[in-house]
Amino acid sequence: MSQFLSTKAGQIHGGSGTICCSWPSPIGVSGVHMWYWQVATPPWVLREIEITEEIPPIELAPDEMGAYVLLRWHGRPLETLWLAKTQYGGFIPAANLRRMIEQATDWRVAVLAVEAELLGERPPAPLPSLTVAVCTRNHPEMLQRCLAALVAMRDAATRQGRAGDESQAVDLLVVDNAPEDDRTKAVVESFPGVRYALEPVPGLDMGRNRALAETDREWLGFVDDDAVVDRFWLDALAEGMRESPSAAAFTGPILPLMLETESQLRFEIAGGFGKGFHWRRFGPERWGDPVHPANAADIGTGACMVLSTKVLRELGGFDEALDTGPPLPGGGDCDMFYRIIRSGRRIVYLPGFFVRHEHRRDLRGLARQYYSWGQSIMVLADKNYRADPATRNRHRLMTAWWVSAMARRILRSLSGRDFRYPGTVWAELRGVAAGRFGEYRRSQRRMALRKEAHLR
Repeated sequence: MSQFLSTKAGQIHGGSGTICCSWPSPIGVSGVHMWYWQVATPPWVLREIEITEEIPPIELAPDEMGAYVLLRWHGRPLETLWLAKTQYGGFIPAANLRRMIEQATDWRVAVLAVEAELLGERPPAPLPSLTVAVCTRNHPEMLQRCLAALVAMRDAATRQGRAGDESQAVDLLVVDNAPEDDRTKAVVESFPGVRYALEPVPGLDMGRNRALAETDREWLGFVDDDAVVDRFWLDALAEGMRESPSAAAFTGPILPLMLETESQLRFEIAGGFGKGFHWRRFGPERWGDPVHPANAADIGTGACMVLSTKVLRELGGFDEALDTGPPLPGGGDCDMFYRIIRSGRRIVYLPGFFVRHEHRRDLRGLARQYYSWGQSIMVLADKNYRADPATRNRHRLMTAWWVSAMARRILRSLSGRDFRYPGTVWAELRGVAAGRFGEYRRSQRRMALRKEAHLR
């Protein structure tokens, strides 16, 4: 019942964010064009509002150009509001804010209230047998921030008595991937109870497989070093596991950690990592989705995922020819999602199971990210077209749809009708071309040589 109602609520309201300004599209960001500088001018401040409590007014500092507001209902994320200073001024009274919140969330709140009444009060879900791994390379400052949130989450669960004895507490592991120095190890040693493992061969999926070898828990989670878990991250995961005991993996939303630069604003408003705040389940077939599971990027993101260690081992771990760093810095997470689905298992997307991510701060870095996205999509299409003949038609259709969508987007961008600059769209298209023509096989050869060099 909980899953059904949550899904229906998501279908009603979407969950991609409400733009509270005069441009089109009351839900989502499709009406925001490239030259809306009132949105693209940083910085924007991040706020949270628990809508079951008294709604506070929002006051912006002189240098803050707007507020990105996360709305929660009993801690559960419902929607985001974008409040531009040019539209609402530097002070938004509580009464005005309440009206906007009701407009954005009223149907969903009604559905969740019915759900809560039907389910009644339940004790907290038991914590899973879980290792959370952070695979990192030469980012000690980001790692410090990431671990601080994870340790606080672990210790809070232990203080509440939910972890039983110390051996049942959440296991935190840092995998140091081909480090240039000892800074990462020093950060790990500053946090009691956090384990350290070294993976000498460069590559994110090398690090992920090292984490798999290092854990004895039933579940293995991954959080990126440039992300910070939400305070309800563990609770949402435990509840999701209680609701979906047969699932083989769980994913969740990725929200911005900060909106301090034009690049971060443009990325988030153009869609970011956003997949909404409604519960979804992905299985071998998906009604109304003719390309599933070839579009595995819709399932989640590697910055926030938890997977069954048993399933990971049965599938042979992550593909180490993906996520190698340049020239192929992505694809490992979506490849694993695809293989889990094709093995007949299910993945559940949990709206409350989210992290906040530090988006690329400069436009050049953002273009590189879009390039890697386009490249990864086509590398996976090429790999699975060859390895999985039963889904070839779906990969053909997905490839055709993706290229067509990107061609339309660059035309919109060139005319100023898209929030992304043409250069970032063009970068993604170049990634599509690079990934489609043999990059996976080249990466396999490069990784074989890389491993061989480390054995000498």
